[in-house]
Amino acid sequence: MINKNIVSLSANYMADTMQSDLMKKTIWNTVSIVSYNIPLIATLTICENITLPLQYFENTKHKDAENIAYNMLKRYNMTHTMYHRPKKLNEFELLIVKYLRASVRMPEHIFFFLPHRMLLTDDYSPFIKFIRDIQSDNCQITVVENYRYLNEYQELEFKEIPYKSWQTLVLKTLR
Repeated sequence: MINKNIVSLSANYMADTMQSDLMKKTIWNTVSIVSYNIPLIATLTICENITLPLQYFENTKHKDAENIAYNMLKRYNMTHTMYHRPKKLNEFELLIVKYLRASVRMPEHIFFFLPHRMLLTDDYSPFIKFIRDIQSDNCQITVVENYRYLNEYQELEFKEIPYKSWQTLVLKTLR
Protein backbone atom coordinates (compact mmCIF):
# COMPACT_ATOMS: atom_id res chain seq x y z
CA MET A 1 0.00 0.00 0.00
CA ILE A 2 1.28 3.44 -0.90
CA ASN A 3 1.26 5.70 2.14
CA LYS A 4 2.41 8.79 0.28
CA ASN A 5 0.19 11.06 -1.79
CA ILE A 6 0.70 14.15 -3.89
CA VAL A 7 -1.89 16.79 -4.71
CA SER A 8 -0.95 19.10 -7.56
CA LEU A 9 -2.19 22.66 -7.64
CA SER A 10 -2.56 25.01 -10.58
CA ALA A 11 -1.94 28.01 -8.30
CA ASN A 12 -0.25 28.45 -4.93
CA TYR A 13 -3.24 30.22 -3.32
CA MET A 14 -5.11 26.90 -3.52
CA ALA A 15 -2.76 25.51 -0.86
CA ASP A 16 -3.88 28.21 1.57
CA THR A 17 -7.52 27.30 0.93
CA MET A 18 -6.76 23.62 1.33
CA GLN A 19 -4.80 24.21 4.54
CA SER A 20 -7.60 26.34 5.96
CA ASP A 21 -10.18 23.65 5.14
CA LEU A 22 -7.97 20.99 6.69
CA MET A 23 -7.54 23.01 9.88
CA LYS A 24 -11.31 23.43 10.21
CA LYS A 25 -12.24 19.81 9.56
CA THR A 26 -9.71 17.70 11.41
CA ILE A 27 -8.83 16.56 14.87
CA TRP A 28 -5.35 17.77 15.74
CA ASN A 29 -4.12 14.57 17.33
CA THR A 30 -4.60 12.78 14.00
CA VAL A 31 -3.22 15.42 11.58
CA SER A 32 -0.06 17.52 11.48
CA ILE A 33 0.99 20.18 9.00
CA VAL A 34 4.42 21.21 7.70
CA SER A 35 3.99 24.56 5.97
CA TYR A 36 5.76 27.75 4.99
CA ASN A 37 3.16 29.75 6.91
CA ILE A 38 3.41 27.80 10.18
CA PRO A 39 6.81 28.95 11.44
CA LEU A 40 9.00 27.67 14.21
CA ILE A 41 9.00 29.90 17.30
CA ALA A 42 12.10 32.08 16.97
CA THR A 43 12.64 32.52 20.72
CA LEU A 44 12.64 28.78 21.41
CA THR A 45 15.48 26.35 20.74
CA ILE A 46 15.13 23.63 18.12
CA CYS A 47 14.59 21.12 20.94
CA GLU A 48 11.82 23.25 22.46
CA ASN A 49 10.14 23.74 19.06
CA ILE A 50 10.06 19.98 18.49
CA THR A 51 8.88 19.06 21.99
CA LEU A 52 6.33 21.83 22.52
CA PRO A 53 3.41 19.71 21.22
CA LEU A 54 4.41 16.83 23.50
CA GLN A 55 4.69 19.01 26.56
CA TYR A 56 1.54 20.99 25.83
CA PHE A 57 -0.83 18.24 24.66
CA GLU A 58 0.62 15.13 26.28
CA ASN A 59 2.04 16.67 29.47
CA THR A 60 5.38 14.94 28.80
CA LYS A 61 8.10 15.76 31.31
CA HIS A 62 10.84 18.07 30.04
CA LYS A 63 13.66 15.53 30.31
CA ASP A 64 11.64 12.82 28.54
CA ALA A 65 10.68 15.24 25.77
CA GLU A 66 14.31 16.33 25.44
CA ASN A 67 15.40 12.69 24.98
CA ILE A 68 12.74 12.20 22.31
CA ALA A 69 13.94 15.32 20.45
CA TYR A 70 17.56 14.17 20.69
CA ASN A 71 16.71 10.78 19.17
CA MET A 72 14.66 12.40 16.40
CA LEU A 73 17.44 14.84 15.53
CA LYS A 74 19.96 12.01 15.63
CA ARG A 75 18.19 10.31 12.69
CA TYR A 76 19.07 13.36 10.56
CA ASN A 77 22.56 14.00 12.00
CA MET A 78 21.29 17.25 13.53
CA THR A 79 21.90 16.73 17.27
CA HIS A 80 24.40 19.60 17.17
CA THR A 81 21.47 21.97 16.45
CA MET A 82 19.43 20.92 19.49
CA TYR A 83 20.01 24.13 21.46
CA HIS A 84 20.28 26.51 18.52
CA ARG A 85 17.60 29.02 17.64
CA PRO A 86 15.84 28.56 14.27
CA LYS A 87 17.66 31.51 12.64
CA LYS A 88 20.93 29.49 12.80
CA LEU A 89 19.56 26.77 10.51
CA ASN A 90 19.33 26.72 6.73
CA GLU A 91 15.99 26.28 4.94
CA PHE A 92 16.33 22.52 4.55
CA GLU A 93 17.21 22.04 8.23
CA LEU A 94 14.21 24.18 9.19
CA LEU A 95 11.97 21.98 7.05
CA ILE A 96 13.31 18.87 8.81
CA VAL A 97 12.66 20.45 12.22
CA LYS A 98 9.12 21.37 11.14
CA TYR A 99 8.61 17.76 10.09
CA LEU A 100 9.95 16.51 13.43
CA ARG A 101 7.61 18.87 15.28
CA ALA A 102 4.72 17.62 13.14
CA SER A 103 5.58 13.96 13.66
CA VAL A 104 6.45 14.02 17.39
CA ARG A 105 2.89 13.11 18.44
CA MET A 106 2.71 10.30 15.85
CA PRO A 107 -0.28 11.59 13.86
CA GLU A 108 -2.16 9.48 11.33
CA HIS A 109 -1.50 11.99 8.55
CA ILE A 110 1.16 14.64 7.85
CA PHE A 111 0.66 17.26 5.13
CA PHE A 112 3.58 19.14 3.53
CA PHE A 113 2.21 22.35 2.01
CA LEU A 114 4.25 23.88 -0.84
CA PRO A 115 7.70 22.63 0.19
CA HIS A 116 9.29 24.66 -2.61
CA ARG A 117 8.34 27.84 -0.71
CA MET A 118 10.15 26.59 2.39
CA LEU A 119 13.36 25.70 0.58
CA LEU A 120 13.96 28.89 -1.42
CA THR A 121 16.33 27.09 -3.79
CA ASP A 122 16.35 25.52 -7.23
CA ASP A 123 17.98 22.36 -5.88
CA TYR A 124 15.04 20.26 -4.81
CA SER A 125 17.00 17.00 -4.55
CA PRO A 126 17.62 17.09 -0.76
CA PHE A 127 13.87 17.39 -0.14
CA ILE A 128 13.06 14.63 -2.64
CA LYS A 129 15.57 12.31 -0.93
CA PHE A 130 14.18 13.31 2.48
CA ILE A 131 10.53 12.70 1.54
CA ARG A 132 11.43 9.39 -0.17
CA ASP A 133 13.24 8.16 2.95
CA ILE A 134 10.47 8.98 5.41
CA GLN A 135 9.20 5.73 6.85
CA SER A 136 5.43 6.06 6.79
CA ASP A 137 4.11 2.67 7.87
CA ASN A 138 1.75 4.15 10.47
CA CYS A 139 1.30 7.56 8.89
CA GLN A 140 -0.02 8.90 5.60
CA ILE A 141 2.20 11.57 4.01
CA THR A 142 0.62 14.02 1.57
CA VAL A 143 2.64 16.61 -0.32
CA VAL A 144 0.62 19.52 -1.67
CA GLU A 145 2.63 21.13 -4.44
CA ASN A 146 2.30 23.44 -7.42
CA TYR A 147 2.00 21.49 -10.67
CA ARG A 148 5.22 23.12 -11.95
CA TYR A 149 7.19 21.01 -9.45
CA LEU A 150 5.49 17.65 -10.12
CA ASN A 151 8.30 16.39 -12.34
CA GLU A 152 10.56 16.47 -9.26
CA TYR A 153 8.44 13.68 -7.76
CA GLN A 154 8.49 11.34 -10.78
CA GLU A 155 10.91 8.85 -9.22
CA LEU A 156 8.85 8.50 -6.04
CA GLU A 157 6.00 6.13 -5.36
CA PHE A 158 3.26 8.64 -4.75
CA LYS A 159 -0.43 8.27 -5.39
CA GLU A 160 -1.59 11.37 -7.24
CA ILE A 161 -4.80 12.86 -5.90
CA PRO A 162 -6.69 15.49 -7.93
CA TYR A 163 -7.22 18.77 -6.10
CA LYS A 164 -10.99 18.60 -6.58
CA SER A 165 -11.24 15.31 -4.72
CA TRP A 166 -8.54 15.63 -2.05
CA GLN A 167 -11.03 16.09 0.79
CA THR A 168 -13.00 13.00 -0.13
CA LEU A 169 -9.97 10.80 -0.69
CA VAL A 170 -7.74 12.03 2.13
CA LEU A 171 -10.02 13.18 4.91
CA LYS A 172 -12.16 10.02 4.82
CA THR A 173 -9.14 8.15 6.18
CA LEU A 174 -9.11 10.46 9.19
CA ARG A 175 -12.63 9.83 10.42
